[in-house]
Amino acid sequence: MLRNYFKIAFRSLWKNKLFSFINIVGLGLAMTFGLIGLMQIQNVFEFDNFHPYPERTYRILTDFKNEKGKELSYATSPFLLAEKLKNDYGFVEKSARVIRFFSGEMNNRIKNIRVNGIYVDPSFFDIFGFPLEKGSYPVAPNTVVLNHETAVKFFGTTNPVGKTITHPDFGVFTITGVLKPYKYRGTHFRSDLMVSMATFANLNKDKPDLKDWSKFDTYTFILVNKSITSATLDRALATVAKDNKKETDFGKTTHAYRRQALKDISPDFERLEKNAYVDDVFSLSVNFLMSLVIIILAGFNYTNLTLARSLSRAREVGVRKVSGAVRGQLVSQFLIEAIVLAFFALLIAYGSFVTIKQYIHLSWIVWEVDDKLLMWGVFGGFTLLTGIIAGVFPARILSGFQPAKVLKGELGPGTFGKLSLRKSLIVIQFVVTLIYMALNVTMYSQFEYMATENENFNRKNILNITLAGNDYQLLKNELSHLSGVQTIGLTSATFGSGTSQYAIKAKRTDENSAAHHFSVDKSFIDNMKLTLLAGSNLPDAASDSTGRFVLLNEKAVKTLHLGTPQEAIGKMVLLNNETEVTVAGILKDFCFANYEFAVTPAVFQYNPQQFHILSVKIADAADETTLLASVEKIWKRYHPYEAMVYSWYAQELYERYFPGEDMQFSGITILVGFVIAIMGLLGMVTYSTEKRIKEIGIRKVLGASASEVIRLLSWSFLKLLLIAALIAFPISYLSSVLVLNIFTFNPGINAGLLIGSFGIIFLIALFTIGFKTYQAALSNPVESLKVE
Repeated sequence: MLRNYFKIAFRSLWKNKLFSFINIVGLGLAMTFGLIGLMQIQNVFEFDNFHPYPERTYRILTDFKNEKGKELSYATSPFLLAEKLKNDYGFVEKSARVIRFFSGEMNNRIKNIRVNGIYVDPSFFDIFGFPLEKGSYPVAPNTVVLNHETAVKFFGTTNPVGKTITHPDFGVFTITGVLKPYKYRGTHFRSDLMVSMATFANLNKDKPDLKDWSKFDTYTFILVNKSITSATLDRALATVAKDNKKETDFGKTTHAYRRQALKDISPDFERLEKNAYVDDVFSLSVNFLMSLVIIILAGFNYTNLTLARSLSRAREVGVRKVSGAVRGQLVSQFLIEAIVLAFFALLIAYGSFVTIKQYIHLSWIVWEVDDKLLMWGVFGGFTLLTGIIAGVFPARILSGFQPAKVLKGELGPGTFGKLSLRKSLIVIQFVVTLIYMALNVTMYSQFEYMATENENFNRKNILNITLAGNDYQLLKNELSHLSGVQTIGLTSATFGSGTSQYAIKAKRTDENSAAHHFSVDKSFIDNMKLTLLAGSNLPDAASDSTGRFVLLNEKAVKTLHLGTPQEAIGKMVLLNNETEVTVAGILKDFCFANYEFAVTPAVFQYNPQQFHILSVKIADAADETTLLASVEKIWKRYHPYEAMVYSWYAQELYERYFPGEDMQFSGITILVGFVIAIMGLLGMVTYSTEKRIKEIGIRKVLGASASEVIRLLSWSFLKLLLIAALIAFPISYLSSVLVLNIFTFNPGINAGLLIGSFGIIFLIALFTIGFKTYQAALSNPVESLKVE
């Protein structure tokens, strides 16, 4: 019997070619994104599965609880914890620390490449599976091991061991080895290079952070003995937390340490803070939900077209029921048809998947997994489930037809009030499509705003140059004489990049508050066109007392309870519990970090020792190419063996916030959803006009014009589109508001863009309806009526 079901399914698909084409292609395009989403999920569960001791390797987490009982968990712990566990507890075979504070442009005097690195202990390589391709692991200060891809980028086929690369802030590094290729996107230790922990200790030897139990920026890993029990490790961690409470000062907040097995790190079910390169379950769910929305649209096509063909299938159902078939058998047959169609769609989906893989290269998309058999099993199960979900509703309705009603012509598959089920599904499909497109358009608007806005701070006509030494004053003086250069500022970091965190308070008896600290001069404030609400800019750099004055933003004033901006001028503020400074001016709040988060306190102080960036403001009429050549000529005079690292600020931020391939991928998802909806509409219009071809012939014989026939046939579908638009627009507007509220800084709802996108869908749908009804209206009535 099952074999006969498959035969009938194939014959039905072949007989109804348009129906089959629309459903297979539509479902195949939709399933492409389902396959991509499933592969990301499988990859997340395969994270760090190549290490030698997964069952004995743990990461130590830090849990905080405030006086109100609110808990916050971090993936990090104190720098001192790894050494204490190794020294005081014999069951800890090895401990290793990982610190993620290494990044920036590095050069080998030929190439400048932006890298992301981590500091690691030598024991890190004993615990984790990162074997060497050549050379040795880094131990001494300023030594580094490169991964295979980074070594090729810097040196090609040349052996890099023993050669050096230079970081503008941290100096020259000797390459001791190259790692064998590993799963770069399959580990939370994702990095281009690994730096010796001795380097970190050397760079921070004058800072108290290394001996401060209240600083928890280190990822601590331990390898325990085979015989150790979880309870023993838990007791040890509780003891350590209890012992160091006297050395930490979190106020009324309590803290504790907790183990996390290596296999439990990914995916992140707890949404831990500072959990770099680990996807949390919420993000995975949201991403996969977007794929499911497209698949649901394709499922609507199947349901609509199957129900549209219900009259012809009703005769089949009636005959089979009269012959003794039970409802369960009919349901099985219709489900198998849907499943066969879904597996044909899988072929289309895999072909689309391979095509997208060749042309879209996104850092967050993984195209390969370890267990290929599991992958195809998941794909097959997903396809089977898709077929069942798409087919179960039509199967239930079609199998429920009564033979007597079929013979009497009393067929009605179901209604929602006065609106038939098929029409309701068309409305729902277009409502979902319009909302989906509106949300994508809103996100596009937000990304474009972040990439191009100039309201928070000035980014236009700014050339940022990374300093290579402390001769910035000489460089600044020479550059200032170039034609086209207006002002030159200095800063420790540009807005939008990482900054230092300082502790600030108004009185010595107050509790510390965290603030972002920028070392700047007054020209940088002018270059960024920041708004002073009260007071004045920083004093001229020529003054010895310049460093004793600071600028605060409004948020810092509120946090420190300094009153109004005018009242805050002249008051004293304590930085890092040791340096007293005077408030010279108050800056209007602006987005200097992430557009998503609320403004945090910020301090701007003159500190030449921390200047890393030269901010050059050029005139509007200046020729960028000519000016850049002159700047590089001056640079070579001071640094003949180092390439100048620079960026045009506006272009840098545009590329950061408006990634082209991300937008391209988003555009593909919008297009696919739109194509699926239009294909479904095309199928419905085609089927409807074919069913009414004799009616059209009779109307034309009786004198109806082509325009009247077109109006008659198209109005029923246009009415559905108008209903869909009326439902979708307010929902889309509210949804867009909710999405934009995720971002503290946003451009607001772009109603014009929203209406425009709706208009495009409506016009293309109108063209589709008009084209098919026009064809039907021009048909020869003799041809359509001659059978009668």
